[in-house]
Amino acid sequence: MKKFFFKLLVIASLFLGGFAYSQNIEKQHSNNVAIFYPQAKDPYKSIYQNIMNGSHDASTKNNQVINIKQYRLKKTFDIDEIAQNLKKNNIDKVIVLGRLGLKLAKQLSKYTTTNNIEKFQIISGALPINPNGVSGISLIADPAHLFEYLKQVAPNVKKIHVAYSKKSAWLIDLAKSAAKEKGLKLNLQQVSSTAQAVTFYKNIFSSGIANKDAIWLPFDRISSHDKITLPYILEKAWTKEVVVFSSKPSHAKRGALFSTYPDNFALGAQLLQMVQGLKQQPKQKNFAALKSTLLAVNLRTAAHLGLKYSPKQQQLFKLTFPQ
Repeated sequence: MKKFFFKLLVIASLFLGGFAYSQNIEKQHSNNVAIFYPQAKDPYKSIYQNIMNGSHDASTKNNQVINIKQYRLKKTFDIDEIAQNLKKNNIDKVIVLGRLGLKLAKQLSKYTTTNNIEKFQIISGALPINPNGVSGISLIADPAHLFEYLKQVAPNVKKIHVAYSKKSAWLIDLAKSAAKEKGLKLNLQQVSSTAQAVTFYKNIFSSGIANKDAIWLPFDRISSHDKITLPYILEKAWTKEVVVFSSKPSHAKRGALFSTYPDNFALGAQLLQMVQGLKQQPKQKNFAALKSTLLAVNLRTAAHLGLKYSPKQQQLFKLTFPQ
């Protein structure tokens, strides 16, 4: 009888030991994250580093200890070698940065288990992407943040006019919800060419547009063409004294009332948070517009529009033009 109980204890201890080992391996996986970034020169090198700094900073907060390993990604990489290295280091969560990182993400997603679940949870960042089947955070600003900034710098605006192409339809869906929440009206026009966008704006400027109207230029190569649509809109808006705001960082410098640009440090923290969350839902893709944004305001355009800002308000402006 004693021998029987002894055997039973041995079996139980082996089972519990194996369970503890399994739990330990799982814990190791959950605490290891890889960040792949392209080899680049400034300013991109500094951008990638700032994002990674944000991830590292977030990894030590809220009583969590997350081990982050950085990998510089060469233009020609061996995907099998990378996958094997990740497995060797007990890493199943991956953040990729830039266009080369997106290429890596698409190739890594092909590694699946027998249950057809992806072996790696992958998040893409540092790229102005549209939804493309890869989880990530786009550099394209969330309309909710743009509209909040609009309320701050041009509170009289009640109606927003915007032309957009099919690729930006996902952004317009977000804009509809944000506009409703903030009491703004949207005048939307989907276009398939830059010429159609210009025609739309010509009709807007000839229809009695007023200072309660604004034009939003989304991050869209077709509807917000830098060399065609933008110069035309800025010229007409200056004459008509109409607010123009943009999703593209450089447009404030060129004459739009305001635009946004990424807070790269905060983006790094958000990417880490998102990749941690994918572990609980490995079959689900997660994609978001950029919420970590900073505000750039053209004070010359503001003065022309009769808009004045207190010193306290201007403290919220991270960039002002002319510099």
